[in-house]
Amino acid sequence: MIEEQIQYSKLQAISRQMGETLQRISRSPLVSQDRAFAAAIFTNELELAVQHQFKPEHLFAVKESVAHLFDYFSFDISDGDVLLVADPYNGGTKGQSLTMAAPLFYQGELVLFPVIRVQMIDLAGEFPGGFHPNAFEIWQESMRITPIKLYKQGLLQRDVLKFLLANSRVKSLYEAELNAMYACLRAAQTQLLSLMKHGKKQLDHAISVMSDYSHRRILEQIKQFPNQDMHSELTFNSNAEVINLHVTIKALKDRLKINFEGTSKQVQTPVNAALSTTKAYAVWPVLAPIAEEVAINEGLLQAFDVVVPKGSVLAPKFPAAVGLSTVITGHYIAEVITKALKNNDTADDLYLEIHGPGPQAILFPPFGKERETEPLFLAPGFPESLQGWGPSALFGDRKLVSAEELEFNYHFKMVKREQKDKQMIIQIINQGASFDVITIIPEKAGRSYGEIKMDTKENNLVLHGSTVGNRLNHGDEIAFIYERGGHQ
Repeated sequence: MIEEQIQYSKLQAISRQMGETLQRISRSPLVSQDRAFAAAIFTNELELAVQHQFKPEHLFAVKESVAHLFDYFSFDISDGDVLLVADPYNGGTKGQSLTMAAPLFYQGELVLFPVIRVQMIDLAGEFPGGFHPNAFEIWQESMRITPIKLYKQGLLQRDVLKFLLANSRVKSLYEAELNAMYACLRAAQTQLLSLMKHGKKQLDHAISVMSDYSHRRILEQIKQFPNQDMHSELTFNSNAEVINLHVTIKALKDRLKINFEGTSKQVQTPVNAALSTTKAYAVWPVLAPIAEEVAINEGLLQAFDVVVPKGSVLAPKFPAAVGLSTVITGHYIAEVITKALKNNDTADDLYLEIHGPGPQAILFPPFGKERETEPLFLAPGFPESLQGWGPSALFGDRKLVSAEELEFNYHFKMVKREQKDKQMIIQIINQGASFDVITIIPEKAGRSYGEIKMDTKENNLVLHGSTVGNRLNHGDEIAFIYERGGHQ
């Protein structure tokens, strides 16, 4: 077991370095600050050997996107190919998240290969960044990238690259991100080849052993559940839509079954969640207590059976919009799972409330004002978790933007960031050019998770729901108010 752990740790190091390098060289704040990416290594059987991520969203999406890529290019994959996909309806979560895989061949056979999945800063859609509060179909949020080859037998497909870049408002940044992803994958390939030369069979055995360990470790966690069905319901709002989530959890001998039968049908708003999104946020409350102790691999994923009715808000039919699912719906999925566990006397100190959505805004220059329309994803604070100071676990490892970064990069002056009366309040003054503003504020039971205030020369707005169409001019102020753990 010790020898297998050593071998596996080398593989983990390659995956971790791939992600850390991407974070250092990326120009996108979504990668360098929000850490909206995942890095993974797969076996030649397309089983997940190891995965590193900073947001739950990617938990199942990496594997399922890779499966779709290889199914699409069956018998047409060569050494030097680099595959791309960004499709919520074929393994993805939202259209702005792109998966890049680099199949690797050793002595003529497909072997361990690296994969990176990244939330891109802009992939078409009606508004920059892909967040559209009023979207009812996927094309309003982003372009749908079905499987393509960016590199074919080591040669860049320039027509494919031009097509991709032509569909982004930030062409130079998009190209830089694609180059960064490719560079990290190539470096990982070199490291994997070097590792396999010292014993491919031993490495395969180590992956199998550690995958079995992850599976046994999560099953030990599941055995703590009561021997009975665990039920829960939750209702939340999206514009005028009232949505009900219903879940039944059953601990079986070899897996945990999570069944969402009874959940509302899909809606005409972007809170629908792609199946990979639903699975990730349903599993994370169970995984969270031991997430730092167990490796994410095939053995872990196989311990969960998530059943979702097709055509529901948690597994919508194409082409329903899904853009707000990771920032809104995912938190409600985690909340209803946690509620089911607590309703059945599962240890309170083990399954804590890891959810807690809060208000955020996407700002961008008015169309036509800039050569490239780069959106600013502004979430300057977080709702304090119910267990004390600090963000909820679903907030991920995102870094809060600093006052210095806001002022230097975007000409915003932060005049207040304080904790007051169980609220976090951040006030920012626009000292630069004009910005159009999209706000995202989750709602539940007729109340919102915080609010956004905009003090402008024309009027003073207090926003309690997701909106689009407001403008922030020079000298205007925007304030974010976060509730502790949201409204309970």
